[in-house]
Order: sequence, then C-alpha cells, then structure tokens
Amino acid sequence: MQAGWNIRKASVEDMDELIRLRVALLRTTREVETLEDEEALVGKTRRYLERAMPAGRFHAWVAEAGGRLVASSGVMPFERPPVPGNMAGLEMHILNMYTEPEWRGRGIARALFTELMRFSREQGAGRIWLHASDEGRPLYESVGFKPNPMALEWTPPEET
Repeated sequence: MQAGWNIRKASVEDMDELIRLRVALLRTTREVETLEDEEALVGKTRRYLERAMPAGRFHAWVAEAGGRLVASSGVMPFERPPVPGNMAGLEMHILNMYTEPEWRGRGIARALFTELMRFSREQGAGRIWLHASDEGRPLYESVGFKPNPMALEWTPPEET
C-alpha cells in the first residue's frame, strides 16, 4: 500500500464501481454532467463486462483507498496475424484510465499504468496502444509512447 491506497486486479465483483468510474471518465472527456443515453450505456457496459472479463477479453486494475475504488484502468487483448515489428501478432489496447480528481497527483495513474504494461509484456504483446487525453499524455510519453498517425477511423452515420 502506498500513501493510503493500493492497486489490485479488478474482478466482476467490482463491476458497479468499474462502470461508475468509466461513466465519470466519459463525462469528463466530453465535458458534460450527464451522457447522452447514459442509462442505456450503463446497461450495455454491464453486459459487455459480464461477458468480456471472465473470457479474458477485458482486464481491469483498480486503486482502492479508504474501502472504495478511486481509480481504474483496463486493457483489451487484440490478436492479428503477425506483421514486421509485431511478429507475436498480439496487441493490447489500454483504455479507461481514470482517477477521481481528489486522488490525482499521488502516483496512482502511474501505478495502474505500470500494472497494465507488466501484464501486457507478460502476455507477449508486440504492440501496446492507447488514446491519450492531454492530461494523460505526459505519463505515456515518459515511458516511450509516441504518436502514430497511421490510422483512419469511420463511424456509421446516426440513424434519424
């Protein structure tokens, strides 16, 4: 335990808190008090985690302080055919890095990130990627992450 908090791997028993922290992250990144379709998002996230966590398609770590969760993070394995530079074919997508505002600046995010990186390396990942907020970017760059402008993204138009 460090300065009143500890890091541990999350389980399905932490689902309500993982969802609460994910919703807080999404509200923060979108700068809103309530997300559009928030109730549906919570339900769909719950169903996803109920399937993905036991199957090993989503792994999460949390920081616990004072008997409650104050931060979370996650990683999703993604397997593809081997390519030059990633002969293992295994990639890890880091997501849901969030620390409650009053717990920031205490090393929690770095400790969570260290666990994600350790796990990813143990699994044999040949590539680890993430989307960084402006606030999180210095942490990721400090361990060697670099921008990658190689991707394009498409989202289907919303139905009216």
